[in-house]
Amino acid sequence: MVKKQLYKHDTASYVIEHEVFQQKEEEFKQWQYKITQAASQFDGYLGTTVCPPVEHDNKWYIIVQFVSSDSLANWLESDIRCNLVEIGKQVFLTSKITHFKTGLERWFVKQEAQPPAWKQILATLLGLYPTVMLLSLLQASLQWTNSWALADAMLLSNFLSCCLLTWLVMPFVAWLLKAWLQPKNRNLTHINWIGAALVLTALVLMRSIFAHSA
Repeated sequence: MVKKQLYKHDTASYVIEHEVFQQKEEEFKQWQYKITQAASQFDGYLGTTVCPPVEHDNKWYIIVQFVSSDSLANWLESDIRCNLVEIGKQVFLTSKITHFKTGLERWFVKQEAQPPAWKQILATLLGLYPTVMLLSLLQASLQWTNSWALADAMLLSNFLSCCLLTWLVMPFVAWLLKAWLQPKNRNLTHINWIGAALVLTALVLMRSIFAHSA
């Protein structure tokens, strides 16, 4: 385990699961040491915790912490990490991120490398805005909560929004925007701007439609 002094405020972190070939544990340890050393050279790095497999298991869990989502994204999207992961494929069967903590990452956990926070915010807004508006229009049309207290009506609305976002809307948005959220070349600025422009245009169009429907 390699650690720097941990800050007291919230940090960004992820847990990655490696299923290692049974005869290559020593090679995996050497590889893990190299990738930990590489991560430690990035700004905002806080520490890495290595959890060996329990008896009769070959899954290793690695916890990596950074001071912010931006610093974590810089590491995840770096060429150094990508190259080391390619090398590591010789010693592990599978490798997947099982938990990611920055704030809104639950809806993007299936991405191979998590998108930066500003992209997560725009993508979430693209799913959240129409979901909330459609539910509000539906409630107003059916008048089924008109007699409810505002707090109760809002609680139900938020519950339905969360269910729709988690199980339907955000998985679709993440799939639809995958080429922008996780481009093959993450350093191409024009891809970032074009994707952001398209998302903002879609939001403006939806706003116009809802404004005439209200």
